[in-house]
Amino acid sequence: MGEDLFYAVLVGASLGFLFDFFRLPRLVFNDRFFFDFLFWIISGVVVFCYYLIFNSGSIRIINFILIFIGFLLYTFTLGYVTKSIEIKLAKKIKFWLKKVKNRIKSFKKVLQSLYNIYYNIVARVKNAFHKKGKGDGYDEGSDNENDNKNKKEDFF
Repeated sequence: MGEDLFYAVLVGASLGFLFDFFRLPRLVFNDRFFFDFLFWIISGVVVFCYYLIFNSGSIRIINFILIFIGFLLYTFTLGYVTKSIEIKLAKKIKFWLKKVKNRIKSFKKVLQSLYNIYYNIVARVKNAFHKKGKGDGYDEGSDNENDNKNKKEDFF
């Protein structure tokens, strides 16, 4: 009986550590719902397994109380120490993620400009070798100024 109560406190402390572990991504990504949901799913499975292993599936209120006490013990001892560290670390990670995001945006602009250059070269090459057929209104001897203006407008 005493062993399962000790493990109840240990399970509660480990759930406190898990909650503390999910605090950093919650602070960095500002997505409380997903990480809280994930925490509750994992903690539900852990508590269920605890009851299966130590109590043969029978639910006792004393075990819930001791799990909660273990959680509070971790939260009010090591949780306070790690919270300030995680807040500082989250600020640094946010700063670096913002820098990476800006570099990706600038790299995307470079790729888009390279694509525009490639597209303009291909368009000019196609227009340079494009010959109109006999039924297209093409006169072999005419150098019409309007045709030249239309060709320049297509490129720019």
